[in-house]
Amino acid sequence: MKMKPNNSTIELLVILLITIVGTFIFAYVSYVIITDSFPESVISIWNTWDTQHYIKIAEHGYSNRIIEDRYLLIAFFPLYPLLIKTFSFVFQNYLVSGLIVSNISYIVAVFYLYKIVLLDYDKEDALRSIIYFSIFPTAYFLHAAYTESLFIALTVASFYYARQERWAVSGVLGMLSALTRVTGIILLPVLIIEYLYQKQFKKENIRKDILWIFVIGLGFLIYLIINYITYGDPLKFLEIQKEKWQMHLSLPTKGLFYAWGGIFWRNPAESILVSWTQIAFAVLSLILIIYSFFRVRLSYSLYALTTWLIVTSTSLWISVPRFTLTLFPIFIVLALLGRRKEVNYTIIFLSLIFYALFLMQFIRFRWAF
Repeated sequence: MKMKPNNSTIELLVILLITIVGTFIFAYVSYVIITDSFPESVISIWNTWDTQHYIKIAEHGYSNRIIEDRYLLIAFFPLYPLLIKTFSFVFQNYLVSGLIVSNISYIVAVFYLYKIVLLDYDKEDALRSIIYFSIFPTAYFLHAAYTESLFIALTVASFYYARQERWAVSGVLGMLSALTRVTGIILLPVLIIEYLYQKQFKKENIRKDILWIFVIGLGFLIYLIINYITYGDPLKFLEIQKEKWQMHLSLPTKGLFYAWGGIFWRNPAESILVSWTQIAFAVLSLILIIYSFFRVRLSYSLYALTTWLIVTSTSLWISVPRFTLTLFPIFIVLALLGRRKEVNYTIIFLSLIFYALFLMQFIRFRWAF
């Protein structure tokens, strides 16, 4: 007897199909209309910004070869370009490989986000969470050759298996997350808290399986070793970030004041895209995170808050709207708020407007986080 796909599976597939196909079609048509010209290919418009750095790493590694911006490459974590390199053996094209890695990761991220929401809430809440996630104003990065979708897939999956008390799987996935983005290391302390929460914070309930959580640290350690082997300095990436992007650790207020000042001295377009949006997304996400402490699991909220602090504790706020996309607990909060129809419609309407606006900027190689 053949198994028929249930309604949930069909709904997930429809959401995935619409968002992936719709995003690429919209991007292509928008580029043609705005520029009044055809791009070199359907996918060439996606070869922008950091995508070019990931492709260079996939091609050359963190080498000292004479390639453009070679010193910047160490600022990018290794797992994503490694996957691009692996896929390129099959597809013979680095950009195609990057896009495939990202979109497969997006599918996995949606799957695990749906499953983890179902652990505590109903099907409607789970569906709203993945819809809000998929149409978030910066969600086009889930389809671009960027690390967002891979990082979110690994992070949410790590949380999911932690909830299932499968700590070995959770720890390995967390390690891979820490090999993808610097904020992956946050999983180590946060999942320890999740473990203790499950054990009712009683010492006698702690078992050896807690040691699997410490495997997460290996991901970040491997990245530091790559820094050391390449440049003789395990913290070389911090130096590069300071020199190239003028970013160094500081209180969130410094980045906030800089962004606020930029409203007045930047040109009109950058005033909105570089200054106003950084502030708006930082404030909105913080409000949702604070609210999450009253509505979702403690470890989720702690992960979101710690990530928010790392992202905003820099001298210059850059890409705050994009980093907000990785705060998966806020989509659970939005899903709960979206139980009210007027809130649901508002979220969808505003998300789609800004999704379209930001995506049109991105494909034209304009500032889009």
